[in-house]
Amino acid sequence: MSAVAARAGLTRAGARRLLYTLVELGYADASDGLFSLTPRVLELGFSYLSSLTLYGLARPLVERLARQTNELCTMSVRDGDSVVYVVRAEISTPLSRSFGLGSRLPAFATSMGRVMLADLSDGELETFLAGAKLPQITRYTKTEPDRIRDEVARARRQGWCLVKQELELGVCGLSVPVHDGDGKVAAAVSLSLNMARFDETQTLKDFLPRLQAVAEDIGAGLHASRPRGRPVSLEHSRGKPSQTRREAHNASLTM
Repeated sequence: MSAVAARAGLTRAGARRLLYTLVELGYADASDGLFSLTPRVLELGFSYLSSLTLYGLARPLVERLARQTNELCTMSVRDGDSVVYVVRAEISTPLSRSFGLGSRLPAFATSMGRVMLADLSDGELETFLAGAKLPQITRYTKTEPDRIRDEVARARRQGWCLVKQELELGVCGLSVPVHDGDGKVAAAVSLSLNMARFDETQTLKDFLPRLQAVAEDIGAGLHASRPRGRPVSLEHSRGKPSQTRREAHNASLTM
């Protein structure tokens, strides 16, 4: 109880009331003074997801891309220093993937995080770098602010991002941004690729146009579904819109 109160910034009495409310609602169990969440808590997350226009538009498109490419395909949104999987589709593969739906990953070390960070203004990016934790996750992880700044700038110029083994050894990620009706980045769609079968040139040739097409389809749906006079947004991204579209992206395939 003391640990919960301390982490939540509550008094012991306040934490106790909230925990027992969760127990009464069926979202938690209590045994010998210890509390644990029940599977029913998943209802809260899925209620959130099902309410998102973005989620409804993206899910069938992401699932189709996973079938077409035989690779793990996801859509993520940014939440502070992290990116969160809100859609995930994977075909049967011998490559074990560690992160499931709802997983929170560090934005600085992922391709989806970098394409969303690319939508920030210079000042917003500096604020992010000053406050974010930048741990060495693998021996390939770029942790120096100058290098991350350069990678984000590259993603902004290209309109896509490729990250190799910075989050998981043997895995690389290719991501493009999803723009809402106002041109702001609302999310990112990504493919996760096995490095054992990875050829950079061929991957960009085969997969990048498909990924861009999915992102554009989701963005077009967001624009079409926007209520008149009121933008669709998730409050997970801020800053200037990226200037790229598929034609510009394809012109930048020299790395």
